[in-house]
Amino acid sequence: MPTQLVLAWEIDVSNTSLGPAGAATMLGNVPLYANAATDPVLGQLFNLDVASDVSAPSGATTATRTLTLNMQSGGQKIFPCHPNTSTPPAPSYPILTTKTLPGSFFVVNGSMSVTTSASQIPSLSIGDQVQFLSQEGVFYTIASVGATTIGLTAPYAGVTSNTVAFKEVPAPITLGAVYSSSDFDTDGVATVPAISPGSGARSVAVAYFDSTGAFFFSPTFSLTGRRPAAIPLALGSVDIAAISGVFIVSAGSFGDAVGQITLVGLSSALPIIPPDATPVDFLGALTDEAQLLIDQAITYAPPSYFALAQQGASAPYLAGDFILTTGSKNVPTSVDQTGVLAHGNTIQFAEQLADNLPEGVSPVLYTVDTVGPKLISLTAPFTGIDNNNTGTNNVGTNSNAGTRGNLGTKLNGKASAAILIAPSPAAPPSNAALSSPLAQFVALETAGPPPNPPLNPTTVPTPTFLSDLFTQTLQRALAGIPIAPQAITFL
Repeated sequence: MPTQLVLAWEIDVSNTSLGPAGAATMLGNVPLYANAATDPVLGQLFNLDVASDVSAPSGATTATRTLTLNMQSGGQKIFPCHPNTSTPPAPSYPILTTKTLPGSFFVVNGSMSVTTSASQIPSLSIGDQVQFLSQEGVFYTIASVGATTIGLTAPYAGVTSNTVAFKEVPAPITLGAVYSSSDFDTDGVATVPAISPGSGARSVAVAYFDSTGAFFFSPTFSLTGRRPAAIPLALGSVDIAAISGVFIVSAGSFGDAVGQITLVGLSSALPIIPPDATPVDFLGALTDEAQLLIDQAITYAPPSYFALAQQGASAPYLAGDFILTTGSKNVPTSVDQTGVLAHGNTIQFAEQLADNLPEGVSPVLYTVDTVGPKLISLTAPFTGIDNNNTGTNNVGTNSNAGTRGNLGTKLNGKASAAILIAPSPAAPPSNAALSSPLAQFVALETAGPPPNPPLNPTTVPTPTFLSDLFTQTLQRALAGIPIAPQAITFL
């Protein structure tokens, strides 16, 4: 599987006063990203970073700019959940909280001087970060501190006001945890029956500094999907004061994280999972109970580029309709699932996905017992509600996902799509799939947006641009010199 994608643009200056060298310099001087590692689009959105960016003559009258991007795996690119800089952030990220400063602050738009009603000499020092209630989320660095005024390193940009101010102070944690936005990022859970390890990230380690300034790697620990998993402190460390990285140590068939990995602080220790807990208990009440203990979100690692490219691959929709009847273990299907499903497989029906359920109702997973021609049986009855719980439904006319079929007969129950949860057939994405996340930035006549599952990403043409924005940026900067985007290639 490729690990890099390559984008290139060529210009021809044969009808200009520029030579190839001058054209290469002009191409290379056009800014396309803010930071090679943490650019808001390439880094935070796509989890990509710049491996190289080279502009050079490519012919007697042409020059080419070649941008090589790393499709970084391992979840090593992290970002603060609450950034306090206007430029792309870089780790390590200190764990901070806010402290209300005494008195009131008279801030004036455009001024770096702030009058205070109380002396800030005991509370502030040069270099401290403060924010004002009149402009929450914007941080200012202290340049000077006096008895009745403070100075900022940059002009105040908010509304002129008499307001309250807050100072950022260190807030190391001893109870940290990591969770994913996807239940496929799990090393398995010893429920009854057990939840199998997922196709995504399974175990991670955290790099951090403690409040003494010493650097540590945590012991490797297992992920448990959306339920926070406690971070074990390294031997000799006293707490976690700044986060340097979250590293995926092991993964399932997908080879990387499926969801967004978030590192959080907890208000209290995670409760023990009861030995008789079922998968429904774990994915519902036990996960919700643990999520409620999150005290602060600190850093996150975006979903891997491979997950963005292969959306739905870890939990693919099965072909056809599944006819569900409340209280029944038998599920007729419009497409024969023999050879696709087997005893012990885990599936989920679209009717009981989280988005389709009332608030507080947990999604339900089912285990396949037997598979026959156009009929499967479950180990437990379907607990959802069919159309009228007694009515009939013409299969293929009342369903909302998956490939549709029509049995041509009237059957009791409700037609629904089904998703294969385990075992996951996830595989590394193809080059066509790797192009899909970029397709949304391409002109519609070149490629459409990423397809929704279960459509095959190969149905989307491979884009020839990274984005219209990049191409237009280059074109405008080159003052009308025609630019020719090259086809995306992979390394």
